[in-house]
Amino acid sequence: MDQPVVVTVLDGREIRRTSQVTNASAWGIALEMRCAVTPGALMRIEFPEALVMGQVVHCREAAGSYYVGVKLDQALKSVSGLAGALEVLERPSHDTN
Repeated sequence: MDQPVVVTVLDGREIRRTSQVTNASAWGIALEMRCAVTPGALMRIEFPEALVMGQVVHCREAAGSYYVGVKLDQALKSVSGLAGALEVLERPSHDTN
């Protein structure tokens, strides 16, 4: 597959890196990265026309690269999808208690 993406690791310190998608399915993505990522870390993966969120399930080193498996949690497949999700998050909550 070798799709370039921008990855942001969200594990207390925000780390932004370029990466390569080596494999993908409806449930997960395999990435080749230049740095190790701790299993359990949350990750944002930016494609040209999509944004996905997931959690790192494994990371192994081989031949100078790190191979990272990410279980997908959420996907937004367009800018309008992202805008809609942000709009929902920005709405004030209304307590009825």
